[in-house]
Amino acid sequence: MNNSPLIKKTEAKIVDLKTKIIRKYTARDKNLEFNHMTLSGRNPEESNHYIFETKVHFMVYVVKGQGKIYVNNDVFSVVEGDVVDVPPNTRFAAEGTDFEYLTTETPAWFPEQAFIVDINNNEIETSKK
Repeated sequence: MNNSPLIKKTEAKIVDLKTKIIRKYTARDKNLEFNHMTLSGRNPEESNHYIFETKVHFMVYVVKGQGKIYVNNDVFSVVEGDVVDVPPNTRFAAEGTDFEYLTTETPAWFPEQAFIVDINNNEIETSKK
């Protein structure tokens, strides 16, 4: 593990989710994470699917373009400079083309705490789990 407070772009973990590319920068103690998201479509892809975050609290900062952020039953049209606060136990989705945003998350995201759900928070069976 690198003990430097500097995390180079080349050290970021890249996650390719087809419609969303994530560049992940995780703090050394795993209590904080910073991400750069590039979106071309919707994530999750299905219009009636959402990510349900059980532990992670995050904020979304739009750096490029415009899009939609879904938080529970609300849909926010967002543009550069807008921020959306997404607490734990929240249904979330993002949508846009040539749309980029940053997130800061606490604790750092981990797969076991997030599920794909429908509008009623019923878990969707996926092969990606």
